[in-house]
Amino acid sequence: MGKSTVARLLLELYVCHQKNLRVFYHGERNKLSMYTQSFEISHLGFARGESDRLLLDLENFDNDLVLTDMPGQSLTAFKFFEQDVSLIENLKFLGYRVTFLNPVSHRKDCVEYLQELCQYFENKVDYLIIKNLYFGENFRYDTSSTKGTLQKFNALELKLSALQIYELVEDTNLPYHNAMQTNSPLNIAQRSLLWHWMTSFHSGITSNGIASIYLGLNNQEGENW
Repeated sequence: MGKSTVARLLLELYVCHQKNLRVFYHGERNKLSMYTQSFEISHLGFARGESDRLLLDLENFDNDLVLTDMPGQSLTAFKFFEQDVSLIENLKFLGYRVTFLNPVSHRKDCVEYLQELCQYFENKVDYLIIKNLYFGENFRYDTSSTKGTLQKFNALELKLSALQIYELVEDTNLPYHNAMQTNSPLNIAQRSLLWHWMTSFHSGITSNGIASIYLGLNNQEGENW
């Protein structure tokens, strides 16, 4: 439960706000596949030809947002990719503002990925840290030097509450809005828990002016995400 879960929650939020967006994933599995009826979801490769197609695509289509689901294990390869094609610089040239959204749990590698990320990108991007309470409320991130570094870069922190029926929801293999319908495999109590979990996360974003900017809900003039 991590990046792909948060990506799905964001897709639900963007549908509610009628945002026009392109969706990509990197890795062997498309963990957003249940949303293909609502969005065109494409694989993002790190080869030069694929980066050229990506930039041309973003230049030629009118997108409010671009969302990419990428595992932390791909960070090193992504850094080489970014350096090779000057991705962040080109995205900004096209009018995009870049936000890295990083769920963290109790695991040590969460902090290691964040440290590597902010050491490379520094203040060239925005950072949004999601504290995932599913695994508890103790975060190595809170006592790490990485947190202090990210605070200097105006990183924002939000919380994702624990959903005890998360595995049941995953087993439905449905978009969250479909899993809350009366014809889903979930019973009424479970659907209620899912609804409260999702709306609580969404409210944490929409009620926070900075989060709304970082995630493209309140676009500043001339900017995409």
